[in-house]
Amino acid sequence: MRKDIMSETGKGIEITKGDERVINSQNGITIRHEAKPVGDEIIGYAYLVIDCSLSMSEGEKIDQVKNGAKRFTIEAKTKGYLVGLITFNSSATHLCEPQKEISALYRHLESMGAWGSTNMTDAILLATENLIKKNGVRVMVIATDGMPDNQFTALEAAQETKKNGIEIIVIGTDDANQDFLKKLASSAGLGFKVSRTQLGQAVASAAKMLLSKRGG
Repeated sequence: MRKDIMSETGKGIEITKGDERVINSQNGITIRHEAKPVGDEIIGYAYLVIDCSLSMSEGEKIDQVKNGAKRFTIEAKTKGYLVGLITFNSSATHLCEPQKEISALYRHLESMGAWGSTNMTDAILLATENLIKKNGVRVMVIATDGMPDNQFTALEAAQETKKNGIEIIVIGTDDANQDFLKKLASSAGLGFKVSRTQLGQAVASAAKMLLSKRGG
């Protein structure tokens, strides 16, 4: 039996080899999930909901997210998840339906650019609209580097998502507000703020938090 562990320490992101994996961020919160291999069984659906606003073009943030998203997709697939892709800037765009073939998602990741503002609200609503139709475990992973255009409506949309049994994991960096991230996530322990150099690793490591069995 494997244990997946996410902990926050303020030292960035760290993954250990072996049966235990650790993700370090800030504030000393530890989350554990028991995981079982599922083979080719589809037990869940995940959407990567990625901030592509203009500020994501600074430094290597957009490339960090692209690389992290690819690694997330690979691990999620081994756990029985199909992964889709939604991006948001001034509007939200559904780029890829969750599917077994990940090459299409990779192509969309490579074509992502950064421009416009941060319409997170519409992205959450769009992901929810697609996930609510699915059976099994349903998750959205939001990656952002700042505050949304409208904090109130983003939280309101997230609340509706949670009411429908959809989990939200949030990873933020730079100008993201940690209190907001925790409110946005399904629980305070699922909202993380990391350094921009660790953004890609954090997105990839979010796959460790996906449950690997129905209802477990």
